[in-house]
This record gives sequence, structure tokens and C-alpha cells, in this order.
Amino acid sequence: MKETEVLWRELVTKKEEFLHILRILNHYYEMRGETKSKQFAFRRSLADSAPESVQIFFSRLGPFEYQVACRILPEEQIETWIHIDGIAEERERLKQIGNTEHPVFSLVCLGDLFALTLPSTISI
Repeated sequence: MKETEVLWRELVTKKEEFLHILRILNHYYEMRGETKSKQFAFRRSLADSAPESVQIFFSRLGPFEYQVACRILPEEQIETWIHIDGIAEERERLKQIGNTEHPVFSLVCLGDLFALTLPSTISI
């Protein structure tokens, strides 16, 4: 494997949870007025898609950082972006201070979904 090759994993189950996270992020970007990019238009379409009509891939970059690649079927276009998992990061901080009862532990985060992914041979 080349040093620049990315190891992708595919989310096959729980796609609705990923789309829910994406809808929340899209709402945040809409509130900030950050809706003019081609990528935002794709992410909006993706969030409105049926879970069975999307492919979702992750590659772990760091403890809380992921590269995300998604496709709306049957199109061939794939969009990628970096996702910082603030929920998992906050969980880690709270665990370190002994607080495991915080509501953040009941939220689904990208790290939870990454744990469910399967190895993929996709090349992006």
C-alpha cells in the first residue's frame, strides 16, 4: 500500500443515524449562512436521501478526526470532507474528570458509527 493510500471503511447499518448527524450539522451551517458551496448542496441532498440510496465511507485520521466520503446512488459523484467528532472528544474529557452521567454519553457520534463500519476496497 502506498503511503498516500487511504484505508476506507463502509457504514452498512445505522445510516439513518449518520444522516441525522448530517442534518444537525447542516442546520448549524445554515444558521451561520454557510450555504453557498457545492459541497453544502451535496450534503443537503444527502441528508434528505433515503438511507438505502446512499453509500457512506469513513477513514480515521486521528483520535477524533475522520475523512468522510459519501455517494447518493445511482450517481457516481462522491463528495469528501473532514469531520471532527466533538461528541467523542467531549466524552473523553468528561471520563477523565470522572463524569460518566452527562447526557453527551447518550448521543450517537461518528466514532460510534465508525466502530460499526466494514473494511472497503473503494479507492477515492
